[in-house]
Amino acid sequence: MTKLPARRLLWTYGAVLFVFLGASAALTPLFPLYQAQWHVPVPMLQAAFAIYALTLLGALLCFGALSDHIGRRRVALMAIAIEALAMLQFATAAGIGDVIRGRALQGLATGIATSVLSAGLQDAERARGGLISGMVPMGSMAGFALFSAVLARFAPQPLHLVFVLVLAALVLAVPAILALPETVSPKPGALASLRPRVHVPHRARAALLRVAPANIAVWALAGLFLSLGPAVARLAAGGSTDPLLGGWEIASVMSAALAAMLLHRKGDAMMLLRRGAPLVLLGLPVILLGLHARHLALFLPGAAIAGAGLGLIVQGSLRALVPLAHVHERAGLMASYFVLSYLAFCVPAFAAGFAVRGLGLTATTDLYVVLLIGLTGMTLRALNRPNDGPAPAETAA
Repeated sequence: MTKLPARRLLWTYGAVLFVFLGASAALTPLFPLYQAQWHVPVPMLQAAFAIYALTLLGALLCFGALSDHIGRRRVALMAIAIEALAMLQFATAAGIGDVIRGRALQGLATGIATSVLSAGLQDAERARGGLISGMVPMGSMAGFALFSAVLARFAPQPLHLVFVLVLAALVLAVPAILALPETVSPKPGALASLRPRVHVPHRARAALLRVAPANIAVWALAGLFLSLGPAVARLAAGGSTDPLLGGWEIASVMSAALAAMLLHRKGDAMMLLRRGAPLVLLGLPVILLGLHARHLALFLPGAAIAGAGLGLIVQGSLRALVPLAHVHERAGLMASYFVLSYLAFCVPAFAAGFAVRGLGLTATTDLYVVLLIGLTGMTLRALNRPNDGPAPAETAA
């Protein structure tokens, strides 16, 4: 592939992935507004969180390898069409039922897009494509969450405007995708690939198992921030109802993750994992201190420190896995990685949402964070054992 098409692929697929993953975080700062305006009970908000994760996981399982058979562009356009329907649903929502239906569509679209766009980035250039795949979620979630919160605070139609703007970005993405060269030649087996399964190439299985504990810990942490995070931030701020708090909380975590990734662009997988785990262990207790002291100036820096660790662990995990798949295996491997990641993202956070009803928000957050500290500590210990951790990346033929 020549340098110019590779650059176009990186920029285009990276930008579209930015929109998809950013749109998934744009809803989080609006949950308190939905609750206040429509008198929505907490279980219904948790249903909106859960349905997104469930349909996303279903899409990864069923459609994760489809672009390996019929091409990246066709699957990317299918994802854009479904995401556009979701944005229309949000933009015209008159109740929480509309939001839940939109989240179901959004999860389906994001699951399809995540695997195909990540695979397309790696087709363009393995090293930079893997780096972009790891960095885009952090930067997009930070930017869109804060942008959505600012619109909710200062713009008209706070529950709808951000989705109209995302829809416009999706429309612009269609001709950009159509103008790209296809990087995968068609091959038989497209219908068979829709059968739900987790496909990990044999040579990547050991590496995936080795990075799994650290990866589970940080994705569970991300799930906490993106589900209960705005409510916890308001509690740390002494009960403030400012919608900007949810945006600032997510932006603190994801901006720090992105900054850590940028500062460690050339680090190997083991170094990134070994540096990321201590940052998570340092940031989590500071989060709890800020929560119990009702001191936002402690809570947000703690979230940022843990977020930096999150970024390094995600980047290290991808760096250990990406070189271990051939071109026709990449979408399937990325789907498997994200199935594991999103299970860790949604299951603990969903359980925590229901635990709040019996234990209260503070006690639930305490328990959640203590469990993450234990898991991360076990991960760091395992990484520091001789001959443990991800094997050095191999080069796929």
